[in-house]
Amino acid sequence: MQKHAQKKNETPHTLIGTWINGDEYATEVEYIVSAIGKGFAVQALDRFDGERGEVYDVTWDGTALSFGVHWQSTGRFVKARFLAIYPNRVDYTFTVTKNEIWHRKKSKPTARPNGRSLRRAAK
Repeated sequence: MQKHAQKKNETPHTLIGTWINGDEYATEVEYIVSAIGKGFAVQALDRFDGERGEVYDVTWDGTALSFGVHWQSTGRFVKARFLAIYPNRVDYTFTVTKNEIWHRKKSKPTARPNGRSLRRAAK
């Protein structure tokens, strides 16, 4: 990919830069937005452990920058959107996957996860 060479008198796009949450304790994730040709590239970094998220489907519709991120360590996916609202502020809208443990409703398990029966053997 060919990078867009910024001219001396050209102001960089408002979205270009490193973005962090306004509440420094809410998340350790930061997004780095850079210019690529007439579009954008996004990197995702977890500052806590150094993990880099796999960023995909980066799209710019002329108003908002949208992208997805997959975090290998947790298996979570994030679908995100940046909308510039001020020169140093973006509106960050996101949808994230969540892990939960579920159980069967009003039912006793018929077998253990290892495949053995729950019935006791006769002595």
